[in-house]
Amino acid sequence: MTSQQIGSQIAVKSVIIGIFIAYLIMSALIGLDEGITAIFWLAEVEYWPQLLFGAFALTLMGFIFGRLAGVEIIERNKDHNWVGIKYGFLTLISGTIIGSTVGFLLEGLDNIGTQDHSIKDYYLKPLFLLTFFGSIPVVLVGLWFGRKIKKAGKTERSREF
Repeated sequence: MTSQQIGSQIAVKSVIIGIFIAYLIMSALIGLDEGITAIFWLAEVEYWPQLLFGAFALTLMGFIFGRLAGVEIIERNKDHNWVGIKYGFLTLISGTIIGSTVGFLLEGLDNIGTQDHSIKDYYLKPLFLLTFFGSIPVVLVGLWFGRKIKKAGKTERSREF
């Protein structure tokens, strides 16, 4: 298996873990008002298609950045902790922008020139909120991600000999 394949496989797993953590964070925040039923919040929001597309965008960006991380960690011997965190944030930011674009194109584009703040509502708020609430999970998952790639790279090299 190549370093790119190793990185992309581990990145997709990392993104799924991150999406699960984000879902739990939202459930906990909503649960402060609504109680235990908040676990089903996704079924109750009107913008669930944008969230699902955002999850797809995060997974796609994780796959792409995972390939780069695999090369940096396995082939170039870069610091796996820093690389994991760096690509974790790049995945979060780029996936958020792609996911936000869907909402902007479906709803926000019609509001340009009105008193609504489409750019703020569809790009700046999601970027701020996801970065604010996602920073600690991104660092933790990024550290795990980098370590897993490094370990998988060592295992793969030992098979070659």
